[in-house]
Amino acid sequence: MFLRARETFGSTVFRKIIIMAMWVLRTHRDNIIFYGGSLCFASCRHCFVEGIQAITVRVKLQIKGKNNVWLSSLL
Repeated sequence: MFLRARETFGSTVFRKIIIMAMWVLRTHRDNIIFYGGSLCFASCRHCFVEGIQAITVRVKLQIKGKNNVWLSSLL
């Protein structure tokens, strides 16, 4: 499933996107467990979008347009 998604996405940034998603989910889970936070999809999405925007700054120009279109579809 991930290999097909990577081929469809066609970017080397795919791995960073997966790592960012996993990191956001883990930190949100830790916040709930250790600090009594609440389950909130909006805060997860906000942290994910901020992280992806930071990654997009370092992306090559050929890929940047495709990544920005994908990122804007998340908003």
